[in-house]
Amino acid sequence: MTFESRTEENVARSASHAAPDPKQLGLGRVAVLVDEIAELEAIGGERIAPAQSTLRIISTLEALGYRPVELILQPGKTDEWLSRLIAGDFRIAFNLCETLAGRADGEHLTAAAVELLGLPMTGASSATLLYCLNKDRCSAVLGANGIRVPEWRLVRRADPLPEDWTLFPAIAKPAADDASNGVHANSVVHSRAELLEAVQRLHQRWNLAMIQQFIEGREINLAIVGRFVLPPAEIDFTTLPDGSPPIVSFEAKWESGSPEDLGTRPICPAPLPPQQAKDLQHLAVRAWKAMDGQGYARVDIRLTDEGVPYVIDINPNPDLSIDAGLARQARVAGWSYDELIGKIAQEALSRFEAAGLTDEDWIFVPARTAEGEIT
Repeated sequence: MTFESRTEENVARSASHAAPDPKQLGLGRVAVLVDEIAELEAIGGERIAPAQSTLRIISTLEALGYRPVELILQPGKTDEWLSRLIAGDFRIAFNLCETLAGRADGEHLTAAAVELLGLPMTGASSATLLYCLNKDRCSAVLGANGIRVPEWRLVRRADPLPEDWTLFPAIAKPAADDASNGVHANSVVHSRAELLEAVQRLHQRWNLAMIQQFIEGREINLAIVGRFVLPPAEIDFTTLPDGSPPIVSFEAKWESGSPEDLGTRPICPAPLPPQQAKDLQHLAVRAWKAMDGQGYARVDIRLTDEGVPYVIDINPNPDLSIDAGLARQARVAGWSYDELIGKIAQEALSRFEAAGLTDEDWIFVPARTAEGEIT
């Protein structure tokens, strides 16, 4: 089925909102929210962060007993999209919009519209999406809550570099974007001259650049689904080309088969002592709670050579593709892909207020193999 035929079919399905036969209702109608431009770019193989594996998620929801209807948000037709969402007799919105009209800075607006309608929604709130996208705001909130983050500064277009910046190595990145957009090998710099060049490159596309202390060491990914904290994963940088900085760059994420992709191998579960793994899981929970997190997320942590952890990023609503990191960590926890999607949907229907959970309420899921638990 082409993307265009999917669009036409789902407009017709969502526009028809007569009361369904209770025997066919199952778990109810689900509005699967996607951004048209992101979907088209993913299908066309553009060099941009691709959309979720929408059709796979829709088929999973059907297998679980839901009645999913894909609502594609098209530029210039927001009123039609809202009308279908309002009239569709939906029980829940499954939010897969990582962009709005292809722009990451509009991601929170789709969630805000659903919130205005009072419809249960998977994933994070609009406020959490907005604050986590803006890396300076996220770092400020985390730091104010006693969570260690790298030193950072904002640099606006045409502004000079901060005179007091002396921390090297450093990394320059867009202040408000995700999916490693704008992050390349030359983003890690070792002098003010290199830093100036990196910031100037960013300012050709983004108004706000962020310069950040670069924490050299291991990178650990923590995944949270509802109140479940999954086994940690680690990015193995040992096979990157000589001279490449140990980062998950744009090329590593989206250029399959590239040296950067092949040189950033995920290891799950991460080879960590049990107590250190538990400490990092608790740190991820603290960070997620500080951002009023709900739904599902990935928290990225860097460890210095002495084992000191720094939270470098929080990613609400991370990629749900079956081969992405969250699904991998769920498999190591003993969950099938269907169980992962089911838990995300059910969490939205019976929302926990994450800010109100105590340490006793969180469930730290051990890694498993065919033979049983391994941590």
